[in-house]
Amino acid sequence: MNRTARLYALVEELRAVAPRPLTVAVLAARFEVSTRTVQRDLQALLETGVPVRTTSGRGGGWSIDPAMTLPPIRFTAEEASALVAALAVADAPYADAARTASQKIAASMTGPAAVAAQG
Repeated sequence: MNRTARLYALVEELRAVAPRPLTVAVLAARFEVSTRTVQRDLQALLETGVPVRTTSGRGGGWSIDPAMTLPPIRFTAEEASALVAALAVADAPYADAARTASQKIAASMTGPAAVAAQG
């Protein structure tokens, strides 16, 4: 996994368990990288304005401010299919943005909607 994908995945991992903190060791194991790599990535997120924070002590770790993130989106399977189909036909200059938006939609889905969003 390249760094950009890992940074995005770190935010999503923290968002998924917010407001509970995760330790650097847990995140490093999850992404199969060193704890130092995770520390650098979290620092980079902090410096770019992502609302991550650290809590020291027992039960501490890194978390993301749940008030600063969007709630999970709940699309029906039909809605997910319609969005992915519409994004698939996007032309330049929106083709790249449509592709990444489609990936984000698919990543946020579960159940039948996730299957529909895949394709």
